[in-house]
Amino acid sequence: MKNKSYKLAKLERNRYSVFHDGKKCYLCNSEYQLTWDEIFKGRNRKNSMQYGFCIRLCLTCHRRINEDYDYINYWQKKSQEYFETHYGSRDDFLSIFYKNYL
Repeated sequence: MKNKSYKLAKLERNRYSVFHDGKKCYLCNSEYQLTWDEIFKGRNRKNSMQYGFCIRLCLTCHRRINEDYDYINYWQKKSQEYFETHYGSRDDFLSIFYKNYL
């Protein structure tokens, strides 16, 4: 199994959310067993961490929403809107995330 690079490990340690403070579960406000859920998966996982497109969830909520495509689509659209408002244009978003979610 390949070890994580220093850059990836640093990104994972410094994850944050542009949508909430990340001290409690976003859905149920629990402070127990918190984990980060990146909004964009796969090849865009690093970009999610870099731009703050992460949501703090407890493990119970994380398991529940992991396959909920309505939830995922909602946050992807919200993230794209945030990016276009704060970081750049739609073309900039497409050049980084490769897909238009709006």
